[in-house]
Amino acid sequence: MATEKQIKSFIEQIAPCAQKAFKTIGKVRPSVCIGMACVESAYGTAGSCKYHSYLGQKVGTGKTATKYWSGKFFTSKTKEEYTVGSHTVIKAAFRSYDSMEQCVFNYYELLNTKLYERVKVEANYKTQMQQIKASGYMTSSTEVNSVIKLIERYNLTKYDDVGALQITRTLKKGCKGEDVKWLQINLNLRGYFLEMDGIFGEKTLRAVMDFQKKNGLTVDGLVGKNTIKALVTI
Repeated sequence: MATEKQIKSFIEQIAPCAQKAFKTIGKVRPSVCIGMACVESAYGTAGSCKYHSYLGQKVGTGKTATKYWSGKFFTSKTKEEYTVGSHTVIKAAFRSYDSMEQCVFNYYELLNTKLYERVKVEANYKTQMQQIKASGYMTSSTEVNSVIKLIERYNLTKYDDVGALQITRTLKKGCKGEDVKWLQINLNLRGYFLEMDGIFGEKTLRAVMDFQKKNGLTVDGLVGKNTIKALVTI
C-alpha cells in the first residue's frame, strides 16, 4: 500500500501531464485523469508502472487512438467484474509507453474517440466518471466512487484550472495566441464546443457573447477583466 508521501509525490508528478494533455487535446478534466491514474496504478506503485502504464489502457483492436502509442504492449493478469460482486481473472494485453506523458496523452486521445462520445466536456468530475464507466472503460463497480473520493480528499479539482495565465490585453475577434486558447479551454469547460486553436474566430465570438448574456455581463464579445473573472469563478 502506498504511503501518504508516495501518494502526494505521484499526484505532483502526473498532474502537469494531465494539465498539458487537457490543454492540447481537451474534454476530460485533469482531476478525473489524475484520480483514475491513482486508482489504476496504485499511486504509481503497481507493476504495470515499469511499462509507464498508469491508466490501464488495453491494446483493444490496436487501431484506435494510436497517435500517442507506438504499438508496444505487455500482458498481465487482471480482475474483471462483469457481474457486480463477481471477479473473473483474465490475461489481457495492455499498452506500454516510453513515458508517463505519453501514457496520459494516449488516455486523452482515447477518450476523445467515438467510443467515448457520451463523455461530455461540460460535465463535472462526478458525471464524467459515470460517463467513462458507462462507455466501458472499466468493469469495476467501485472505481467511479473510489476516484470521486480521491478527487475530493486530495482536492484534485485545483488542477482543473489550467488557465492560471496572466492576460494583459482585451481579447476580441481576430486575436491569436495562448491567451485565446485559454479562453477556448475555459469556455469548453462551461459547455461550449470550440476547437482549441488559439484563434478568436466567429465561433469563439458567438460562445463569448452567449456566455456574457447568460451571466449578466455586457454582451459585446470583448473579453476583458469582468468576463475573465466570470470564467474563472463561475
